[in-house]
Amino acid sequence: MDLETLVPHRDGMLLIGEIVSFDSQGAVTRAVVNAGWPLTGTAGADPLVLIELVAQTAAVNNGWEIIQRQGPERDHRGWIVGIKSARLAMDRIALGTVLTVASRNQFAYENFREIEGTVKIGKEVIAEVTLQLMQAEP
Repeated sequence: MDLETLVPHRDGMLLIGEIVSFDSQGAVTRAVVNAGWPLTGTAGADPLVLIELVAQTAAVNNGWEIIQRQGPERDHRGWIVGIKSARLAMDRIALGTVLTVASRNQFAYENFREIEGTVKIGKEVIAEVTLQLMQAEP
């Protein structure tokens, strides 16, 4: 499946560049920091954007899981995301940096998920994020 099928973001808000892998419990994606991102300029990206990368990566496997369970016509967009915790290890991320993002469902019950995510540059973990996701019924 492609990004646009699984992730509701478009244009300047779609930060993920590539899906590396995914299954019903987690996903791995890659992104390259660019000046068109929110909170990003010539000095690089504010690390707060890493939280959004984890959320978009979580959308990959959770969107796929909903499609598998309820069919492709089911609207899987519109998750409300809460930040339970975030540890960000950098002040700024340089333009052109390749980021690898992993997310994993730690808990799932109906339309609620708790997600653990990491963002790495190479092997170095630069963010550890826990998100809580809720999707309203249509």
